[in-house]
Amino acid sequence: MSDKATMIWRCPTCHGSLSVIDTNLRCESCQAHYPVIDDIPDLRVALDCWIDLDEDRKRAREAADRVERDGLEATIHHIFRSSRGMDERKAGYRTRQVLAGVEKCQSQCSDWLKPAVETNGIILEIGCGPGQLLAAAATRGCDVMGVDVSLEWLVIARHLVERYGGKPELAAGFAEQLPLADNSVAAIVSLDVIEHVGDQDAYVSDLRRVLKPGGFFGLSTPNRFSLSPEPHVNVWGVGYLPRSLQARYVKLVKNQPYTFTRLLSVRETKKLFSGSRGFEAEVVFPTIPEQELSGFKSAKKRLALIYNWMVGIPLVKLFLPFFGAYYRVSGNIKN
Repeated sequence: MSDKATMIWRCPTCHGSLSVIDTNLRCESCQAHYPVIDDIPDLRVALDCWIDLDEDRKRAREAADRVERDGLEATIHHIFRSSRGMDERKAGYRTRQVLAGVEKCQSQCSDWLKPAVETNGIILEIGCGPGQLLAAAATRGCDVMGVDVSLEWLVIARHLVERYGGKPELAAGFAEQLPLADNSVAAIVSLDVIEHVGDQDAYVSDLRRVLKPGGFFGLSTPNRFSLSPEPHVNVWGVGYLPRSLQARYVKLVKNQPYTFTRLLSVRETKKLFSGSRGFEAEVVFPTIPEQELSGFKSAKKRLALIYNWMVGIPLVKLFLPFFGAYYRVSGNIKN
């Protein structure tokens, strides 16, 4: 554990400073202890979530050993096969998707996330997963940090970012209880995360807490009211139902659970970012990127191209909150 890491990270409960005790971290204020695995502190607290924390720590240790033994690509493939229960074909596809994701994120860094990579300070990604965006930002010389609920994926993120020449600071943590001091980062990026957070209001409040005045934030999320299938379960019409019926509907149609997923409408998102919190936020429905289109089958690609054409029509933009696929929220904190 580096001295820099203990200076950056804070106790997620009381935001006190951390010190190294043997191979763990201890909060100097409340005396809470946190383990460190593969040089990554586990700063998660007791919150309901989709992941079993003890099992995740075990898998993280296994992933760290496997990367050294079998390499990064083989380890990612193993995670999809074992932890995520995918068959060989799908695991191979998702592994290639992870590795190709760095190029996709580099494109975003030149587009709507350009203010983040041009900031003079630390870029924090909340929900960094296997680290593609952190790797893309590292190629531009950015000072990057990542928080994710999955310690297993953070082991992958560490090695992926290092492959691209970066030295990331990573920690396992919850988005609604970030292990960081107030006003400590210059930019925050959080892609496809807010819909999985247990307390979305707390998530937005903590984003505001750790972001410096004038700092940039960029989020993306699937639209609740979308004519396309719900992306996590591939079921049509979920978002148009009352929330009390959504899980039962998904269970009936797909025989799958629908927990720890709460898609937001544009109206609901704007309400979260409104009020006295000091956000200056803009909501945009972007076109589907070319990198994603290339992976679609012919029928789906034709529909996506029609959607991209419609997004550019001024009158249609007024109705995108009621059928658009996904949207971005970006802006700054008022000085």
